[in-house]
Amino acid sequence: MSGPSRAIGLVPHLFVKDVPAALTFYRKAFGAVELFRNLLPDGTVLFVELAVGDARLLVSEEIPRLDALAPPSLGGTPMLLTLETHDPDDLFRRAVFAGAAVESPIQEMFFGERYARVVDPSGHRWALTTKREQYTPDDIDARTPHEV
Repeated sequence: MSGPSRAIGLVPHLFVKDVPAALTFYRKAFGAVELFRNLLPDGTVLFVELAVGDARLLVSEEIPRLDALAPPSLGGTPMLLTLETHDPDDLFRRAVFAGAAVESPIQEMFFGERYARVVDPSGHRWALTTKREQYTPDDIDARTPHEV
């Protein structure tokens, strides 16, 4: 086959300070299931592959010597992970119960989604959402609150 390479998937790879605590959170909040675990010879978690619904997520221990740093070491994260679900209200409740901090409560949004944002105990930001209505860009522009 010739031509440019095509991506076949995108898997977020999160670095955390406490892998067991992060895995417990992802199981309780998002129903994550561990698929595979890879350890370095010294026992450091190189990565754990999780299934979150139909998606995959890699979680690794912070390893400063490899420049693999968790959000607290970086002063936060510029990234937002978006997790689509059929029931964002339930997922939001589960995430908060499991220890997430609320960044934005669950609500109907002007862009046609039921949407919330939380920060997990490891410092990663998550949008929990489902599509309710499909709007055109002009519809969204007309519905956008002036303060946004």
